[in-house]
Amino acid sequence: MCLCFFDDSPHENDARGGRQNMFKTGMQDAPCKDPLACCCGGLPCFLPFTNCYMRHKALEGNMDAYVCCQGYYDRCCFKAGSIGDQGNPCCLALEGFCCLSCSLSSTRMYVMDKYDLQSDPCDRRIIRFNNCVQMLACICHLAAMFDPSFRDLANILDLIADIVFYTTAGCMHAQVHYELTEREKSGTLAAVSAGGGGQFAAAPKYEPEYPSAPRPQQMAHQNYPPAGQPRTFPVVIPEGVYAGTQLQVQAPNGQTMMFAVPPGAAAGQQVMVPY
Repeated sequence: MCLCFFDDSPHENDARGGRQNMFKTGMQDAPCKDPLACCCGGLPCFLPFTNCYMRHKALEGNMDAYVCCQGYYDRCCFKAGSIGDQGNPCCLALEGFCCLSCSLSSTRMYVMDKYDLQSDPCDRRIIRFNNCVQMLACICHLAAMFDPSFRDLANILDLIADIVFYTTAGCMHAQVHYELTEREKSGTLAAVSAGGGGQFAAAPKYEPEYPSAPRPQQMAHQNYPPAGQPRTFPVVIPEGVYAGTQLQVQAPNGQTMMFAVPPGAAAGQQVMVPY
């Protein structure tokens, strides 16, 4: 019943909100679709291991494509791939064990961007409810610093927040695991272009910075397809990047977009990017 009080629409700045494709199952149904993944992802003792396993599965076993949180939590003082984390299984283990929420969310966002997916309305309500409970617990702990009468309430909310978080984590992992497993069965693990426009969401992403590897340059001559077909432009893959790496490119119309290096692409190869 608590979920009914939360908005189910995408955030106004959510680049994934306008996509057409949905997960093969919503978070509310995921525990029944994949109970083992839900149990492993929802138990505190197993969640760190599940975080590592799910990232490895989302990357299709290609650890060369791994960077810390896949670049979704880059900040001005930290940039994924610049601290020796790229392809480093030890860094994946540290992320999975020390950054439970960020690791979980990064894997889900990576899968959403890879397969052009958006959350369904109930997913958004569950996530917002979880965030609200976490914030309430934090507020009560801050209040308890000034008024000890809030301490008991803070402890109760802490317990509720933990239960809600691990339940949400179990649902998220089950949803992602079911998505990847079904795609593996059907042979559709290859990345698809997002939103019909060929770009992944404009969330913070890992953009490699190598002194000897310039950004892929847009080719001078553009061939435009007949009306009704998606337009593409060529991009040359630079040295030092791998399949799944997010690159920033500029489309012929001036739009800056994120492009994921497709599986099998090699340095120096030209690929066509839709826009």
